[in-house]
Amino acid sequence: MNQNTRDNSWSPLPEMDGYQLNKRFSALYKLESQIGSGGYGFVMSAINRETKENVAVKFIYKQKLPSQNNASTPDEIAILKQINHPTVIEYIDNFEDDVYHYLIMELYGCEWSSFQQTSDDINSEESSCESDTAPTTPPSLFEVCSMQRRSSSDLFECIESHTQLSESHTQKIIKQLVQCISDLSDLGIYHRDIKDENIVVDSNFQVKLVDFGSAIQIPPDFPDREQYTMNKFHGTISFASPEILLGLNYRPEPAEVWSLGILLFTLLYGQIPFANSMQVISGNWRRPTKEPNCSVACLNLLNGMLKNNPQKRLSIKEILHHPWLNV
Repeated sequence: MNQNTRDNSWSPLPEMDGYQLNKRFSALYKLESQIGSGGYGFVMSAINRETKENVAVKFIYKQKLPSQNNASTPDEIAILKQINHPTVIEYIDNFEDDVYHYLIMELYGCEWSSFQQTSDDINSEESSCESDTAPTTPPSLFEVCSMQRRSSSDLFECIESHTQLSESHTQKIIKQLVQCISDLSDLGIYHRDIKDENIVVDSNFQVKLVDFGSAIQIPPDFPDREQYTMNKFHGTISFASPEILLGLNYRPEPAEVWSLGILLFTLLYGQIPFANSMQVISGNWRRPTKEPNCSVACLNLLNGMLKNNPQKRLSIKEILHHPWLNV
């Protein structure tokens, strides 16, 4: 069971009941279900009225964006538009009105059902989920007051639906993400909020990275990317590296590697490795004694990713060539 919990309660979306949407958007799309919400916006599913394609629509609050981005395209949209990668959610279009930016993306992943798997299920090449397609179309938000909620199709739900993810499935997921993060780093792009809730997954354990709301891109004219540091953090505290928690200037790549290490541990053991910030800063972690052993190579990789000193942490390129990912 995934002990990295989240609040599964939800309420009607703010300012949307009877809200006058962008007319061009409304002509193309019909809103259907709520998928999720956060501090900077919320996500809904929609259907293209002409093609019948299911999409995800992220509504981003303009007033909550940094002031310099208030009247322009948010960094999230600008960065996602640049990316064409099999492990990144596909950008489709964007709209805006006085209150929201609308980010239209592909709708990916399957709806994981809550069930107890047998060992045969866990060792199979595929896993069980409801469907790789959207559910039966519920009534529109603007036709009734209440709205059906759709599964988020993310790794959090995937972990919840398994008693234990096998090491081979974990390896398959991590290998895709490492290649993705490596390719994005070549563009100077860092996601900065790697976690199970920001990765959608299908029944074959093919994954895609979503939610680039915290992402940054190092300016192309910056002389040495290895020396680029930041002092602000907008990700998730339980996945934040020691240098971030200490309030130090930090390089985005080692921080990204740390978050990926937390994710690897979570996939293997169904819980995060540290109970509090002091444990994170000390860097002392232990695998749960009652959980199955993973391979020596896997533990070696985990050790290299969760070094509390960022200068001793493995680089993303070193991880890409690590023996555990190249068996």
